[in-house]
Amino acid sequence: MRMSGTTARTWLAGLLAVSLAGCTGLGPARVGIDRTDYTQRLRQSEKEQLLTNIVALRYGDAPMFLGVTSVISQYTRESSGELHAAIAPAVDNDAGSVGGAIVLRETPTVTYTPVTGDRFSRHLLAPLPPAAVLAMMEAGWASDLLFPLAVRSINGVGNTSRAPLFEQEADADFADVVAALRRLQRTQALAVRVRQKEETFSALARVRPALTTQEEADLAFLSERLAIPRGAGELRVVFATYPHEPGELAIATRSMFEILMELAQGVELDGAPSPGPALVRIHSGPGAPADAHVAVRFHDRWFWIDGRDEASKQMFLITQVMLSIADTGGGSGSPLVTIPAG
Repeated sequence: MRMSGTTARTWLAGLLAVSLAGCTGLGPARVGIDRTDYTQRLRQSEKEQLLTNIVALRYGDAPMFLGVTSVISQYTRESSGELHAAIAPAVDNDAGSVGGAIVLRETPTVTYTPVTGDRFSRHLLAPLPPAAVLAMMEAGWASDLLFPLAVRSINGVGNTSRAPLFEQEADADFADVVAALRRLQRTQALAVRVRQKEETFSALARVRPALTTQEEADLAFLSERLAIPRGAGELRVVFATYPHEPGELAIATRSMFEILMELAQGVELDGAPSPGPALVRIHSGPGAPADAHVAVRFHDRWFWIDGRDEASKQMFLITQVMLSIADTGGGSGSPLVTIPAG
């Protein structure tokens, strides 16, 4: 590009001004973009890792979780410019040239930490805290989804398990106990409040004064079947199969390993649907459908949860939440996203 010396100097000054302005505004401009991009990818990656481990358990492989502990994305903007001018009055219109370049570079660094050792024991092998399950119920999570997934027994009333390592038959009225709890929860006739004092948890059950005939029948059934006297008021939550003292609510919860094993029973092997009832339906085939909620490739086949299967999606979501609750490693287990820009 040939131009006059005055024009060339003007162009170069403008180029440098734009470059410097871009450098000062790069960090704030990237915050919204990076936060959205990394959040979406981390969320999708967590779903895929969870589904992969469920499928792996169905094939007899051990679960393996790789946590993202930090994401560092470094941006640099490099600018350069040049001006050549030979000012002569006779040929002022052909006296010089100007050029420049702006380069934006991104150098992301992602740190992964495998869940092993003591954290593996706490994260996957230790039973879920019973108070955590009740706290989710207190927050409005449906008890007829929480208890079949996370609870082995309530005051001796046992849940079923199809997983070979933990296989057991359910008591005939476990489903009736869960259904009665859900009806009372839905109408707010029975409210559960979880309290913590140091390392001790207690649950306060409150009954609404005016009850319908159905609510009275449900409370009477629960009182009889769970051996909880009416008007007991505050119940002490203990991790046990049976209560040892009056006024105790004994809840035996599953570990995340048990929960994942239970979900693995819903995986299709070689395209054949899993026999019997399943907490979640995981389909398989040579390719993943476009409308899958989450899909992974394992052993040269695709496995996925159908995007239209609301029941399986809800159970998968609850499992994700419980996996976070089970991870008691503290803040060190949460991803740290650092995005310096200069």
